[in-house]
Amino acid sequence: MSIMKVCRELLYNQEESVVTGRFIEMAFIRKDSIEHRLYQVNLGEIAAKKSTMVILSTGLGKTVIAAIVAARTLTDYSESKILFLAPSRPLVDQQARFLRRVLDIGEDKVACLTGQDSPESRREIWDGSQVVVMTPQALQNDLVQRSYGLEDVSLIVYDEAHRGVGNYAYTFIAELYRKQGKNRLSLGLTASPGHKAEQIKTVCENLGLIHVETRNEQSPDVRDYIVSIETSLRFINLPPEVEVLRDILYSLLDDYTSPVKKHGFRLPSGRRLTRKEILKTQGEVRKEIGSYTQPPRHLYLVMRNLTAALRIVHLLEFVGTQGVAPTLRYIQGMYEEIRNKKSSKGVKDLISRSEFRQFENLLEALIAKGIRHPKADTILEIVSEQLSVDLDSRILVFTRFRDTAMEVVDVLESLEEVRASRFVGQSTRGSDKGFSQKKQVEILEGFRNNEFNVLVATQVGEEGLDIPECNLVVFYDCVPSIVPYIQRRGRTGRRFPGRVVMFIARDTHDEFYHWSVISKLKKVPDAVDEAEDDSDVDQTSLEEFGESDQETPALTPRAASRESRIKMIVDSRELPTAVPRELTRLDVELSGESLEIGDYIISQDVAVERKESGDFIQSLIDGRLFVQLSALRSAYNRPVLIIEGEQLVGLRAINPASIYGALATIAIRIQVPILWTRNSEETANVLYRLAHLEQVGAQKAPRTRSGVTKGSDAETLEYILSGFPGVDTVTSRAMLSEFDTLERVFSASEKELRSVKGVGPKIAGRIRRLLTASYS
Repeated sequence: MSIMKVCRELLYNQEESVVTGRFIEMAFIRKDSIEHRLYQVNLGEIAAKKSTMVILSTGLGKTVIAAIVAARTLTDYSESKILFLAPSRPLVDQQARFLRRVLDIGEDKVACLTGQDSPESRREIWDGSQVVVMTPQALQNDLVQRSYGLEDVSLIVYDEAHRGVGNYAYTFIAELYRKQGKNRLSLGLTASPGHKAEQIKTVCENLGLIHVETRNEQSPDVRDYIVSIETSLRFINLPPEVEVLRDILYSLLDDYTSPVKKHGFRLPSGRRLTRKEILKTQGEVRKEIGSYTQPPRHLYLVMRNLTAALRIVHLLEFVGTQGVAPTLRYIQGMYEEIRNKKSSKGVKDLISRSEFRQFENLLEALIAKGIRHPKADTILEIVSEQLSVDLDSRILVFTRFRDTAMEVVDVLESLEEVRASRFVGQSTRGSDKGFSQKKQVEILEGFRNNEFNVLVATQVGEEGLDIPECNLVVFYDCVPSIVPYIQRRGRTGRRFPGRVVMFIARDTHDEFYHWSVISKLKKVPDAVDEAEDDSDVDQTSLEEFGESDQETPALTPRAASRESRIKMIVDSRELPTAVPRELTRLDVELSGESLEIGDYIISQDVAVERKESGDFIQSLIDGRLFVQLSALRSAYNRPVLIIEGEQLVGLRAINPASIYGALATIAIRIQVPILWTRNSEETANVLYRLAHLEQVGAQKAPRTRSGVTKGSDAETLEYILSGFPGVDTVTSRAMLSEFDTLERVFSASEKELRSVKGVGPKIAGRIRRLLTASYS
């Protein structure tokens, strides 16, 4: 046993703590607000001393541990800020409410900030708050625009810390924190760290966590708080009618995959074919297409077939695990794609097949006869049984798809004692409008107050939300990852014994997903143990790593004063992408605006449209490309198109001649230069060099410019005024708001012009000079 584990066992046996009676007594914690649990105090004390990843089962109070660490940190740095990050708006709102209740700093000092708040209000609220709870995306957007920094932050809490990989905002925030923070401490919280030690180590390295602590049901200081969860599996046989549907799809799948195999590409047989295998083969085909100047026609037929096969595999999952009505709604979505010109040739070919029409007709006939997936009858049986035992039960049903959630609610409402509601995310998908944050909070409150006794939730109900204690949790379908599995299961058995029932349709994706997750779960303890054993990295080496991170790479300009720093105006829709993060690393000052034209404004003459290779092809298909670039050409003297990606030819089943023709039209007819980059880092460096030429070399500042407008009189007035050097759209609006008409603007003195926000002596003087300058 490692020294760390020996010390932990000793800690378990100690009875000394910062509590008296049943509640924690600690500076900055409200009296009688947090019940004493020894494991929470132990973990809080450890995490207050060094940056720690805490792995703790759902329902055991990870946020309480964060509050203890926050209180300890405020004791040491009373004037500092504490930052809590959570991946969703409802989760941010929930944590803010909890912290206002337990932290003894005044409720007005705890702020809740998300992307729904304007950047200006976020900056103002940040300045006036001591504890800030935010979504990471909103924070990243503010950091790249330098709205504020992390210098005064003494603790960052990363909830659902397992997300801290790749390009997720957590990784960029942690990188800036290493560079900007003075008194740094980080805390990562998760119930589902992953089943490989390497995954856990990567998260710790990305978030600057040097120590790992874990507790499970067997841990000595947790054992007394564990309640039993009865788990049962319901294996479900598909009816003959559904098997007929699947046979049609498998026949179609063979028709599409046989030619792929004949052309030398390996694919498993129909019933073992997965989306992963198809996507892998698509990548191989794209690579081969990209190696030709004139690719052989059969490669495009292979791509078309693989695209159709991908949809068939998805339909097989739907009809086998979800039901006939959700499957029909998915097919209707395919037709909607075609109407909106967003579908591929593979999808068009698939729905034109007589076998597919036969499948669709049979589907509609089964729905008309009232035949549905046997899971529907099983859910009625399970819920009815639970409510007959305890009419006050709360029941949570999980499904991966919104269409299925809709059907399950309809099915359950046939029971007189059921009061059911869907609980879905905020994004709108087709005709299905998402739930706003306000709506989500209202539904959770209704579930808490017994207005609803059954909640049918998609993924949004899995991660961290304070859903009230549930007596029964039903997995209507199985999930392919251990993260949602652990999160779903953790919705019951918190304070009282609970029950989990998992539906598994035999010989479908359900069965494959279930046993795959069980296999991964068996690996988690060993992975966590390995990560724990390796976690106590030497503190000095970590500090050295943080310092080396701040060294200036060869292509990175050294930090400049604000006056000499490169500046860019960025379309607000670009802010969540990787390019603004890379520009921030280059010390570029970014200002986010909702731009009508262009993605990056370099100067009064130069604006850049950035297209990732996939978006370039899609915008060529749907007709946006030439419209956007023509508008860019009309608004700026020197427009630029950056195409980012390794490959254009082969991404979609489009004739290379069409792509080359489009590039020629852009360069010759529209007269927009094209620059190529491989990734976001290269794009940022190209943008930096363009800006350096314009701003340092030619002394031209960035400003927005609209194209020739056919809009309102107000837009025309803004357009005319923004033609003056140094005057962008924001400044022109401010001037017109002050003087109302162009006549008054042009009649104003230099002093009067300078009274407008954003108009300094230089701009005011230039306007007055140009108004009286002779054309000759």
